[in-house]
Amino acid sequence: MEAVWEIIGDFDGWSSWNPLYVETSGTLRVGEMIRFAVALDGMKPQKGSATVTAVEPAKLLEYQTRAFGGLVRATRYVEVRQLGPGQCTVANGEHMGGPIGPLVYWMLGEKVRKGLQDMNHALKQLAESGGRPAVS
Repeated sequence: MEAVWEIIGDFDGWSSWNPLYVETSGTLRVGEMIRFAVALDGMKPQKGSATVTAVEPAKLLEYQTRAFGGLVRATRYVEVRQLGPGQCTVANGEHMGGPIGPLVYWMLGEKVRKGLQDMNHALKQLAESGGRPAVS
């Protein structure tokens, strides 16, 4: 579980293993800014930023982003739950809102869901291999 959290908390290393966040930098601390480029299936990477809103070490990371002048607001989360010794489960997802959030969800929701699923799969592979992301 600690190895999983170490990978999650290393924003600068995300781009070495994460197929959704192809560029990422930031600090794992509430109030800090994360800068990123997100690559949704079939689309060019889109740059953005988010604010870390919750950190519970080895349990929860939450960050919020806004787009289109605040017309779209999204809260993304990564939650780690211990199942037993050396075993955990990770859930990650997004809550989208704002005046045009439902429209954006209708247009991109499936791509976001797939990207988050791919992120979880890559995280699982990395953590189970005992590997560390490549340092660039």
